[in-house]
Amino acid sequence: MIINIIYFIFAYLLGNVLGGKIISILYKEDFSQYGSGNIGARNAGRILGPKAFLFVATVDIFKGFLIVIMLKLFNAEAKIIAICILLVVLGHIKPIAFGLKGGKGVATFVGTLLALSPNLVFVLILGFLLISFITRSTTIGFYSTLPSLIYIHYLDFRSLTASAVLALVLALLFFVAREDIKKAFKKYFAPVRKRPVKRT
Repeated sequence: MIINIIYFIFAYLLGNVLGGKIISILYKEDFSQYGSGNIGARNAGRILGPKAFLFVATVDIFKGFLIVIMLKLFNAEAKIIAICILLVVLGHIKPIAFGLKGGKGVATFVGTLLALSPNLVFVLILGFLLISFITRSTTIGFYSTLPSLIYIHYLDFRSLTASAVLALVLALLFFVAREDIKKAFKKYFAPVRKRPVKRT
């Protein structure tokens, strides 16, 4: 029990390591004051350039990857790994080290999937590419694919508890990005305005 509590605390604190904060220190520029106002990789790339995007994305993905790999090496149960995924993502979104103001947790969540199961990664990539191609929206593509991961996770680990915790992680990601999702769907379903016909 004590070892699990240590895992949980470590996972949350690891989530507090924000690539965006590190790059802000390196560049001596708080890029979250510009663009979308987010501390994540997309806004870093938009404001500071592609190198900043790669750095922030790498840091945020790696911490998600690291916690799952470590727990696998320690032979942790599927439900313990799932709870730590929830906590590392929560630590990124609501980091106590930065006044509970973090990012959206997408890169960190993807990092956990990379270490957790190739099946989850395959379904996420396939669904993301297919839906994004149809809708021309990466936001719709990503978030529309997420619910299917719960079923794939259950097939892989056969743990209702772990899959239920994963569902909580997805609910958290949806909640944080709810405004972006609304905007994306509103734009997609907006009626196409016909251009007025010029009379000759």
